[in-house]
Amino acid sequence: MLTLSACSEVPEDAAPPFDAYANRSMLSHYQNPFPDSLEPATFDLSSGVAPARVRPVDSLRARQLTPLIDQIALREGVEPALVHAVISQESRYNPSAVSPVGATGLMQLMPGTAADFGLMPSERFDPARNITAGVRYLKFLARLFGGNVDLILAGYNAGQGNVLKYGRQIPPFSETQTYVRRVKGYLAHYRQRARSGQRRALLAESLQRARARERHVSRPLPGMSTGRTPGSW
Repeated sequence: MLTLSACSEVPEDAAPPFDAYANRSMLSHYQNPFPDSLEPATFDLSSGVAPARVRPVDSLRARQLTPLIDQIALREGVEPALVHAVISQESRYNPSAVSPVGATGLMQLMPGTAADFGLMPSERFDPARNITAGVRYLKFLARLFGGNVDLILAGYNAGQGNVLKYGRQIPPFSETQTYVRRVKGYLAHYRQRARSGQRRALLAESLQRARARERHVSRPLPGMSTGRTPGSW
């Protein structure tokens, strides 16, 4: 696995070239990246480059979009935390975001990639359609790179053609190297938040069951009325 120090000869502002042809030419081989499943695929963060320290996006817009993002990710079989991590880095939850190179929407899809995954030009700023296309691209990359999160993210940033060109390693572009580390940082945060939310939900469910049991135990037996004792029957 390449490290940041291994690419010191590359200029700091080096940007990955866009490889639209590679996007289109390989799609036919990976139309069903994950089988339909109730459980989304998760990716190992313990190997590869270390996650960067990042400041999580906490805004009203992020909170409003979270249910939609989670719903689409789960429907497509992708870990919601990964989708949140990519959106945090790409657009900071701004559905109207446009990059200097023409990437658009929440998931900052380039025109060629958007077309490959069914996003029409008129839909590029539609949150649901943009997220769906971006999530399907992540699924495609996950299948192509065997679930290796470093390569999935490198492919999302630099194009899968560049990842293949450099021997299935993170390409030596400073932007891509930094991108992978930052998105992994966001991913670690959103995973922790999901675990905390699950714990809170389990605690609330346990409390609700306990209260239901208490109500059941304290309820008088059929045929009994208050004010009568067994000796008076």
